[in-house]
Amino acid sequence: MAQLILTGSLKNLTNGIGEFTIQARNVHQLVGELKRICPPLAPLIESEGFAVAIDGEIYQDILFAAISENSEIHLIPPIGAG
Repeated sequence: MAQLILTGSLKNLTNGIGEFTIQARNVHQLVGELKRICPPLAPLIESEGFAVAIDGEIYQDILFAAISENSEIHLIPPIGAG
């Protein structure tokens, strides 16, 4: 199964848990899985400016980006300009 890695403030939504094992074949299924295991994370992926990195490749607005059984997934919140 794929590994979902959370860093920074995202871990605040999971009581400090930074890694999950996820069974999903694409980002759309990942969102569904997150709704089940950690509901506050799911809407973030669907929000504007949020990105998902799968095996080092960053995707934005691509719900059907493929996830393999051994993928490493990182959620990347929007980066604000100052």
